[in-house]
Amino acid sequence: MAVDSVLQVMDPARPNIKPGGTVDDSQLVDGLVFDQKAAKAAGGPTRVEAARIALIQFCVSPPKPDLENNVVVSDYAQMDRVYKDERNYILGMVKKIKASGCNVLLVQKSILRDATTEMSLHYLAKAKIMV
Repeated sequence: MAVDSVLQVMDPARPNIKPGGTVDDSQLVDGLVFDQKAAKAAGGPTRVEAARIALIQFCVSPPKPDLENNVVVSDYAQMDRVYKDERNYILGMVKKIKASGCNVLLVQKSILRDATTEMSLHYLAKAKIMV
């Protein structure tokens, strides 16, 4: 039973086991153990009962161009328009995620840029989705 419980939480490719508490603190978890904590930046949920989990492999942030480009904003109206477009893009993504019925969102982080932004975490928190 001890070997089975270790094999459930151990990745054979990375066999380094994390130190924990005492034997009395130990418990068998039938499932997955994540190293990452829930995102708390926007005050979203950090615990969910009866989780409906979605796993995505894209960033919840405005799209970025493939090439190095600069956008020149000459007045506040243009800056507001850029901000509004980003907000609407993220809001559209969050609405689709919420419509799927998920209340826990697992995001595979991109190595090129952040997987989420403060704005996306804010809207996901308002939708009561744990990230």
